[in-house]
Amino acid sequence: MARRAIGFTSVGVLALGLAAAPMAAAAPADPVERAEALLFGAAINRFVAKQLPSTFSVRGDREAGIGAADVTLVDARYCGSTKAGHGRLVGVLRPASSSETAPAALPALEARDCHGKLEEVARRLAAAPDAGAVAAVELTAEWVPSEVRVSIGDVASGGDGGKPLARTLARAKAAGPLATAETGGLKLETERGSSLAFDLALSFLKDGVLATLTVACPGCAAPAPRAPAIVPASAPADADGVVGANLRLANRVVALFSEDGPLVLDMDRQSVEIRNVQISGGEGTLSVRGRATSRAVAETALVQIESSGADLRLGEMRADPQLENCAAQAGGASMGCNIRNAARGPAAAALAATMTSRYRGKLLRTLIVPPPFSFEVGGRRMTLRLTPTRASATGGSLVVTGKADVE
Repeated sequence: MARRAIGFTSVGVLALGLAAAPMAAAAPADPVERAEALLFGAAINRFVAKQLPSTFSVRGDREAGIGAADVTLVDARYCGSTKAGHGRLVGVLRPASSSETAPAALPALEARDCHGKLEEVARRLAAAPDAGAVAAVELTAEWVPSEVRVSIGDVASGGDGGKPLARTLARAKAAGPLATAETGGLKLETERGSSLAFDLALSFLKDGVLATLTVACPGCAAPAPRAPAIVPASAPADADGVVGANLRLANRVVALFSEDGPLVLDMDRQSVEIRNVQISGGEGTLSVRGRATSRAVAETALVQIESSGADLRLGEMRADPQLENCAAQAGGASMGCNIRNAARGPAAAALAATMTSRYRGKLLRTLIVPPPFSFEVGGRRMTLRLTPTRASATGGSLVVTGKADVE
């Protein structure tokens, strides 16, 4: 049976904004190299809406003389998790239209529909003018090691042609998952093609979906956590997504994206390029270190940018000159080398003073914006973009909160 994967099968691609073989006994993934992305209902619903309408085929019953039928998912809303820990959505399905004229619009699903009876939802939708056949369905998402599965649950239909639609959906339910997507060995790729493979585990929570990522480990059976260990379980009102990583993994991701080019800071009439970036930190503090080169003077210094606070704010910036080794040189070459080194100290101090003057007091998240996190899942490119509203350091991890968008 050929089916097009419903958009929700890719909701596991988070983070910043994320194929293994059947699991065998093996050493667990390194718990230090771990990242989490938590998307709340608003972000999930925006992502689902972008995938709609989505049409899939339901095979017929040859013995009963019933042909295959196409149905279209026209609306869906995330409704939290079931008692079994599966993700739950309420969706609206209609027979696929063969006409060039779009079918009559239906009322949008509302938050109350997550808690009401499907029969009531179907009756309300079927009462719309020229609604035709319509079905309110429960969609469930289940994660098992290395795979997420989306299936049809309960169904309630209404409108002209509602009963045949219900029978079609009953066949779809009996056939098993509507769609599956592998979540092992997913490659995080930069714009220039550098990549790092991750294993993804999904947990469906009351208010959102938690994605846990570890560096790919073929054969490692990492269970999905029941609660986040790095990111907070709730977010401020101005945010609907949280991404966090232990500093060890954060440095691997920084190194990956650094292959695309240096971090560039603009100052007065010059730009400073920072390479070999590394981050470290403690509770409420974060340091960014790297080799800085000013395009104006073509000199290199080792810089350290300090930040602190509940929403990391830049403080002092230090720079040490990168000196030449003059010991192996003699005569005029040694003298010239020492003169150049003597000049590098004041130049580094001036660079640190200029950077501190320009950036002290500014929020770190306005200086270093998270890149788009792009994965391929089930043959589809998925990209998580996070517009940060807060960046913090806690428990040896970097956590960024903001508005999430998955494309």
